[in-house]
Amino acid sequence: MFIFAIMLLGITTSSAQQNNEDLKIKPLLGVWQYVDEIATPEGEPTYIGKQIYKTITWDKKYYVIVGLNIPVKLSEEQEAQTSTLSFITQEGDIVLGSENSYLEYINNHYLDKNLNNTISQLRYRFNEKNPNILYLEYNLGGADESWVSEVWLRVMPLGAK
Repeated sequence: MFIFAIMLLGITTSSAQQNNEDLKIKPLLGVWQYVDEIATPEGEPTYIGKQIYKTITWDKKYYVIVGLNIPVKLSEEQEAQTSTLSFITQEGDIVLGSENSYLEYINNHYLDKNLNNTISQLRYRFNEKNPNILYLEYNLGGADESWVSEVWLRVMPLGAK
């Protein structure tokens, strides 16, 4: 009976830790679009979307997807139509850190193989008025340890687990 109680306690503790991790990752879940934040003449921010997307999933995986517009013509007489070609450029795992930080373990970077199996530290915060606007900063490393800032707009939330 004692062994059963110890096993039950271990399972309960593990489940509670997992639920805590789920709560920490939940605000980051979804499909995010990389945007430029620009002030309008009235001083309010507006967002111009780029064809770069980051998906963050419940199982702490992330994918960066890029879209490229390419002209398509079926014949010389036809006016070119635009088609979008999308592909994954990066994929990896996320490990949550202290408040408002996480690590991206880059498992595969398809455009720069030198980034395969590397780790990026990211700091993040949400817009005070809109939790669907995410501000990310990551360190490029090097002597000056310069931080790069990005703005992401959640374009699709992920469903409940």
